[in-house]
Amino acid sequence: MGGIKLGKLLGFEISIDWSWLLIFFLVVYTLASGYFPHFYPDLDVGTSWGMGILAALLLFASVLVHELSHSIMSRRYGTPVKGITLFLFGGVSQMSDEPKSAREEFWMAIVGPLTSFALAAFFYLLGGIGEGTNWPLPIVAVLGYLAFINLLLGAFNLLPGFPLDGGRILRSIIWGATNDLTKATQWASYTGQGFGYALMAFGFFMILTGNLIGGLWLIFIGWFLTGAARQSYEQLLIRRALSGVRIEQVMTTDVPEVPADLNIRQFVDEQLLRHEYSCYPVMMGDKVVGVVGAEEVRTVPSDRWDFTRVGDIMHRIDGEYEVTSEDDAWVALTRLSSENVCRLMVVEDNHLKGTVGRDSVFKLIQTKLRLGL
Repeated sequence: MGGIKLGKLLGFEISIDWSWLLIFFLVVYTLASGYFPHFYPDLDVGTSWGMGILAALLLFASVLVHELSHSIMSRRYGTPVKGITLFLFGGVSQMSDEPKSAREEFWMAIVGPLTSFALAAFFYLLGGIGEGTNWPLPIVAVLGYLAFINLLLGAFNLLPGFPLDGGRILRSIIWGATNDLTKATQWASYTGQGFGYALMAFGFFMILTGNLIGGLWLIFIGWFLTGAARQSYEQLLIRRALSGVRIEQVMTTDVPEVPADLNIRQFVDEQLLRHEYSCYPVMMGDKVVGVVGAEEVRTVPSDRWDFTRVGDIMHRIDGEYEVTSEDDAWVALTRLSSENVCRLMVVEDNHLKGTVGRDSVFKLIQTKLRLGL
């Protein structure tokens, strides 16, 4: 997922999606021009905007703590979490696998709302202390807002709209009753989609009755939940389709290898114009040292192609680009989901055995789904 990496916290990579910047601006604007002036009309404009920025930052910090609770619980149960991404309507913990049992799913899901309720209580008590000891009004007001919004966040996440935490709790209950994760995910996904459509319908109703901002918020949230619920079920089907498939079953062995000392002109004429691969392994001797494709070639003016080597423009590979033939095909797909990874190198004993691209993985998925596998 593209975005901005902020660093690591408690061992988890923290990132923000570009959509976060949009929602941050909207939250600040809503608080500074609507919420705080409505409840505290004596505040000047500058103070309201300062409160809006502070409240928005602490809101997203609260969302991060909410997601950290999921990740910590997941790690406790032995399910690795690659990182946490804050995005348009909250955050997501990027788990590398589904929970192993309905019990694990339940506790991993419910810990998020419980954390939000704990944060609401903390901010409420802190605001009470501030009010009793005459802290500045803007600070007390921000604490009151954070208590309210975390209470709302916890309650909202308990609604049975998959993939909200409440939807995951619902899935865990259905999973425990049927012992069928696929069926539980399907039913929870349908519930989540229905909940999303209901939110959008209510949002349209609010707009018709004059509440434009509130209605638009509900429409956006409903639209997001509907898509997320559908994608969560599709992702499970894809994961099941790739279950047990080794990378050697989908890898390609006929992608041309490009010597690092080949000049760009030769590479374009001999490979790019003859084949349709997105990128090619760059070799130094019998060892793969990087990948190169049209994107890298575009960085060099054509009048320099005869004098520039492929090795000078290649993207050096790291662990993100390398897999083994025994790895699961799902591992390949998760790596290839990154926009920075054009093709995976299947490497064993420092020798290139083949490559894996999105096309071969998608073809396998389509075939297995058509066969009902």
